[in-house]
Amino acid sequence: MKINKSYVVASAIIASTSILPLGNVEQVDAASKTVTVESRVNFRKGPSKKYASMRKLHKGYKLTYLGKSGRWVKVKYKGKTGYVYDSYVSSVKGSGSNKNESNNNKSSLVSYAKTKLGKPYVWGAQGPNSFDCSGFTYYVVKNTLGKSIPRTSTEQSRYGTYVSKGNLRAGDLVFFDTVGSNNGNVSHAGIYIGNGQFIHASSTQKKVVISSLASGHYSKAFVNGRRL
Repeated sequence: MKINKSYVVASAIIASTSILPLGNVEQVDAASKTVTVESRVNFRKGPSKKYASMRKLHKGYKLTYLGKSGRWVKVKYKGKTGYVYDSYVSSVKGSGSNKNESNNNKSSLVSYAKTKLGKPYVWGAQGPNSFDCSGFTYYVVKNTLGKSIPRTSTEQSRYGTYVSKGNLRAGDLVFFDTVGSNNGNVSHAGIYIGNGQFIHASSTQKKVVISSLASGHYSKAFVNGRRL
């Protein structure tokens, strides 16, 4: 029987391409997912500082979200694809079920934090029965979200995604300059629980308490929020 060589070649191509693995590709509905630049950031060619910056992206720029590699967010801007560090952009908008799951996790975080109300403040302690301010946030996050965030309030204030005071959600971390210098240097940490309140290990009250962001002291001392 005479075999059509063109048919054989075409069949081989189809067979080989049909079994290629997709790899670790995040399937994204690009039209429904965006992030916003919160602070000027380098738009890099790859997910590391070793990759060259193609340009600076400024606060307010809207970027199409394509996926994530570690702490680097893959985005598209004006037809170009690149990476930005996640601390400088907002959380993903329009992520559907992922957002619901995140909200449930943050609700659990707040509930767990409240179980520590009244526990004593001890400098350098990180639970389970006594805390300093950043030890409290560190302990609660680790035991609810399973994340090991930095230990000090200054380092924590740079971890995760920046959130302004007006956009806080329950479960966000909040940071303050309680020294009174008002220069933006962080010296205190807590967890926002909604309705303008946050829970924290207070050195002045010597225990874990709930306070209002609107109170004179904390209102003036607020530096930033971070979303994990």
